[in-house]
Amino acid sequence: MNKTILFILFIVLSFSGVSQSKQKKILIVSTNVDTVGTNVSGTYAMEIAHPWKTFTDKGFDVDVVTPKGGKAAIYNAAKTDDDIVQIQNNEAFIKTTTNTLSPTQVNPKDYVAIFYPGGHGQYFDVISDERIAVIAAAIYENGGYLGTAGHGAASILDIRLKNGKFLIEGKRMTVFPLWAEKEWMNISNFGKLLQFDMQEVALRRGANLIVCTKATIDDNTLTRVIDTKNRMVTGSFARSAKWVSEEDGEDDGYLNKVVSAFIDMS
Repeated sequence: MNKTILFILFIVLSFSGVSQSKQKKILIVSTNVDTVGTNVSGTYAMEIAHPWKTFTDKGFDVDVVTPKGGKAAIYNAAKTDDDIVQIQNNEAFIKTTTNTLSPTQVNPKDYVAIFYPGGHGQYFDVISDERIAVIAAAIYENGGYLGTAGHGAASILDIRLKNGKFLIEGKRMTVFPLWAEKEWMNISNFGKLLQFDMQEVALRRGANLIVCTKATIDDNTLTRVIDTKNRMVTGSFARSAKWVSEEDGEDDGYLNKVVSAFIDMS
């Protein structure tokens, strides 16, 4: 079960015919920063494209917010799957990501959930934008849901609730592992261009952190974490987002368990 499907289940099951008092809107947080060092960066395309399509297919209105508004910085891998390219060429997707909202245009009361896709650009604008942090805290404290994919978890580390506590304190969650940053991420010069290690910061902020090792990378329970009680879904990697619009397939048994859990919760 990938993290984006889990997040969608959170929202769909809780707001489709259960809570009609709230508008069916979801906020996705992207970045305006399109380079890190000399490397092209921003929000990783698969992590925003697939969620956008699935949310809209399910009948949700989707807004994208960036610190400056305007065009979101979205980048692709060297080889991009055709389904992602198709979404990126969708007129509505282009309109939404080219004309993103600025924080001053966002009313947190309008949204039932907020989703943070991954990418490194956010390290240089979203993370330090207190306006977006306030919006996220308000959506969450209004009963909304919060989801992150890959590096998206870095953007929620400093969010504080009204009681002064960090939002992630006591929450079950995962992040993109430090070992993977050091081995795979040439965009960040293998972590050297980043201001902090989100794995270490999440632990200091009091998160109940679950992180896979290189040996346990195929264990879904360590890379796709759902905290039902606290309305949070986090995933370690971007790669499983490709399944966001596909059939349940081999995950059907686990999917049914998650569905049952959310029905009971709602």
